[in-house]
Amino acid sequence: MTGITKPSKAKAPARRAATTLLLITALAGGTLTAQTASAAPAAQTSSSSASAAGVTLQKAIKNLAQKQVKMSPRNREMAGNCNYYSAVATDPKSGEVGKCKKVGGLQWRTNNWCADFVRYVWKNSGARTKNTDAFAGSFYRARNSIGTWHARGSYHPKVGDAVLYDWDGGTPSLGTNGWDVDHIGIVIGYNSKTKALTTIEGNTTKSGNGGTEGVYQRTRYNTKAGDVVGYVSPKKK
Repeated sequence: MTGITKPSKAKAPARRAATTLLLITALAGGTLTAQTASAAPAAQTSSSSASAAGVTLQKAIKNLAQKQVKMSPRNREMAGNCNYYSAVATDPKSGEVGKCKKVGGLQWRTNNWCADFVRYVWKNSGARTKNTDAFAGSFYRARNSIGTWHARGSYHPKVGDAVLYDWDGGTPSLGTNGWDVDHIGIVIGYNSKTKALTTIEGNTTKSGNGGTEGVYQRTRYNTKAGDVVGYVSPKKK
């Protein structure tokens, strides 16, 4: 390496860090340029900034939703719709205790819980959930305070969106103020060519053909036949 070059102007902390590195290197019998010494604090600052920036809200929602798929025992409901996500729901609380047991010290509660699952993931990812409740249609009714509503059609579903379904046959619809909405999930992927949605949903089965209900990754379709009514895109708190 070349000899020591004249150090450039820097703030006091950077000079102290460079001086310390130079002293250690000199004691070890090596040489170090001031440019090299100054690079270390700069790299740390850059890394710290990237960490502070974090992931996007959409990515955070996807990551947390995917984690729930394998988080036992919360990823499966017990008899009578007893489940974890209704147990931790707040503002407002969800369901009732009924005959549900305590799991790990937490009193589980009984309710239809697809919306409670989405509420949990959005809230703990930093998205707004004010005015939502255990009804899937509440995401439509709260759309102006929690995000942006998009009817099925020309809209391209995005990662992190809440997707709303109407199972009742015919043309999927909101009904009066969203009260026809039967189910809700979270979009984690979309193929615009096939219109295939990759979702993660609570209070569903693995393939739709029966079995224990829980948190599963599903393939749905952004079509009339797929029973999709529309989507709510999240906003940060």
